[in-house]
Formats: sequence, structure tokens, C-alpha cells
Amino acid sequence: MDFTNRIELSCFGMRRSGNHAFVNWVRSQTTGKFLHINNAKIYTSEDPYDRFAECTTFAINPLVTERGLRGFKRFIKYALHRGQVEYIYAGYGAEGQNIDREALRQQQKSLLVHSYEHYLLEDVLEDWLKTDREKFLGTSQYTFDVVLLRDPFNLFASLIKRNEDFSKPYSAINKWKSHAREYLGYTNYLEHKVAVSYNSWFQDKEYRRNLADCLKVDFTDAGLNSVPIFGNGSSFEGQSFNGSAQQMGVLSRYKKFLDHPVMKRVMADEEVRELAHEAFGDILDSAETVRS
Repeated sequence: MDFTNRIELSCFGMRRSGNHAFVNWVRSQTTGKFLHINNAKIYTSEDPYDRFAECTTFAINPLVTERGLRGFKRFIKYALHRGQVEYIYAGYGAEGQNIDREALRQQQKSLLVHSYEHYLLEDVLEDWLKTDREKFLGTSQYTFDVVLLRDPFNLFASLIKRNEDFSKPYSAINKWKSHAREYLGYTNYLEHKVAVSYNSWFQDKEYRRNLADCLKVDFTDAGLNSVPIFGNGSSFEGQSFNGSAQQMGVLSRYKKFLDHPVMKRVMADEEVRELAHEAFGDILDSAETVRS
């Protein structure tokens, strides 16, 4: 059987959870044609190809994805630099008219990733792609739904640093709890679920090796030290650690914001602490536990 996608992978995570770093790592373990539909809008359309913020294409001829002069200019750049650039990046806004979405949908790919950020999962996943997955995404040899979880303390430190809108702070806290419950198996909305700990993925090579095996990609660990351009890189260092991402202190960010009112709310929330302990073990030291 001919498949549209060898691997089709959805990725659900909070903003600043390492979604782009993880997707870039998966992409780097594969060869051939790759498409990442970034930040697809579930509330707007169930079809990932209908509404998305941006996308990256790798080894896909731009003339397949774009029409007219813009497509031709991208093709010239692609032809001149093919093999030298990591991927072709396109800021196709959700309303963009230049992209040939149907041609992109039908293009055979080694890897298709469609990612979703900052949702309350129980609000969006009850019927998500349950019946129309093949209609929207084509046939896939392997299908995976990743829920990517970062510990709440370092996650909220990155959100604070990035000036997240906390006019309703409990909204973001509840969204983290929603992802944590799905990660831990208290809910099971995702049909082909793979629960990924960002903390373990970042620091444990054997964890990444086992994850690559689970996702049917050849483990090389390529891409681990890249800082992707999506999301403007790290909240703290931007792209200054591109090529040496493992040197970033992503597991101790929270220490800089212990007195921030939002961090105090996160640390004082009993359910957050219980879910975090079950998912990640002890993160806060005893002094910080008393302080919260």
C-alpha cells in the first residue's frame, strides 16, 4: 500500500514546553520529505491544512506548495541552496492565499507533524480527528499523538520571561493540569498516545533513544543542540545557544522567579504539585517547598 505519510505525528503541549525543539529533533532523525504544520487552530477548523500559523517544509519542492512568482522565487533559492540549508521556512499565515494546500496535503512525505499549543484538552479532543483523520491527513503507515509535558515550575518561568498574558492566570494553570492528566493517563483523549517528558527528553540520552525507537525513527540524536526559529528560540537566550542547546539551564529557570505572583500561585496549587511530583519527582528543594 502507498502511504501519504510514512509517519504522521501530532504534538500537543503548552507554549514554551519545548514543542519546537522536540519536533526539530524528530525531524532530524528522519530523511526525506518533511512537513511541519505549526500551531494549527482546532477551534477554527478540524482540518490541520486549513488553519495554521506557519509551516516548514524540507526537501519538498516549493512549487508544490506555492503558486505564482513567489513560488518561483522560492524554487530558485531552493535549487541554489539545496543540501546546504536545514529546511525551507515559510511564514504562511492562516489566511495566506499563496499556498497550494491541496497539493501540499497530497504530497508524499516521510514525516508529517501537526502541532497544537496551549489548549484545554478536554475542550478540543473529545471528537478530534476520530473519523476524518485519513480524509484530512491522508493515509499513514505509523500514527502517533504526542502529549509533551514540561514541569510546571520551569514552564511558567519561561512564560513569565516571555511576558505571557496572565490576566487570567488560572487559565494557564488549568491548561497545564489538563496536559498533565493526559500525560499521566487520568484522561485518554488521544487515540495513538505517546507521553513525552520534556525534562527527561532534554537530559537523558537513553530516554531519547527509546523514544526514537517508539516513534519508528532511526536514532542519531541529530538536532538535539539546535534552537529552532519557531517561537523565536528560547525565552531566556533567544537563539544564542543554537548548536549548544544542551548548555541552557532549562531545568532551573524557576529559581529566578520564586517571588513572582504567578509563580507563587503555581507553587501553592496543591493539584499542580501532586501532578508534578507524579510526573517528574522532586523538583523543588525543601527550602522552596516551605517558601511556597
